[in-house]
Amino acid sequence: MKKLFIALTTLLALASCKKENETTAPAPTTDVTKSLVKSIYVYDSGTPEKEDFTYDAQGKITVIKDDTRTTTFNFVSATSMVATERKISDNSIISIKECTINEKGFVTKIINKSPGGALILTYDYTYNADGYVSATKITFANGSTTDDVYTIVDGNIVSSKRYYDNVFASNSEYSFDNTKVNKTRMSFQSYWNVPGMFGKSSKNMWVEYKTINTSGTLIWHSQSAYEFDADGYPTKQTVNYVLQGKQGVNTYTYQ
Repeated sequence: MKKLFIALTTLLALASCKKENETTAPAPTTDVTKSLVKSIYVYDSGTPEKEDFTYDAQGKITVIKDDTRTTTFNFVSATSMVATERKISDNSIISIKECTINEKGFVTKIINKSPGGALILTYDYTYNADGYVSATKITFANGSTTDDVYTIVDGNIVSSKRYYDNVFASNSEYSFDNTKVNKTRMSFQSYWNVPGMFGKSSKNMWVEYKTINTSGTLIWHSQSAYEFDADGYPTKQTVNYVLQGKQGVNTYTYQ
């Protein structure tokens, strides 16, 4: 779930500088389109967490492999995809995710089931007319819910509101570096860091994220700085977790 909080938390995360990104991206030399093939995340100088991404000839994701599991993607039809997650150690199934896809190829629903078919939880994604995620909803097996509603201005999320069981819980604020174009094609709200699967990416690279609860207390604060390749794709992301006094580093490889 790292991607859900970093990218996404993460491409959401996609799992993200002091006031602004202090690293200058080289001017892109071409309009090359790339897809992420490897990511490595290290939190607080700990053990690296690796993910490898494999695509078919048409550019659709087929496999994501990390240190302990593989997720295999089966595009059943134009409107349906099944992602099966297995342990690497014994190939046993961890979970099965049944996904609904809209006419633009965006995932609108993920039904997460146990190996025996029991419902674990459901993710719902709502998109605006421009193709950006405007709301997400998690519904757990017991019926409890977590809703996030996003305000998007000029292609970037500027704020979001979170609700637990329809009760307002917190407000988040996002800052972007308007001089750095986001070429990754990965949505901030992505469940998997797969280009184009969860709508349009933010227009620019995000550099700061804050969450404030209903008491006015800052409960989350992260800042990001980046390094880029010659085509303008981020190859390294350094995330400062301000409240924890910790740092995480993502490195990315594309093809």
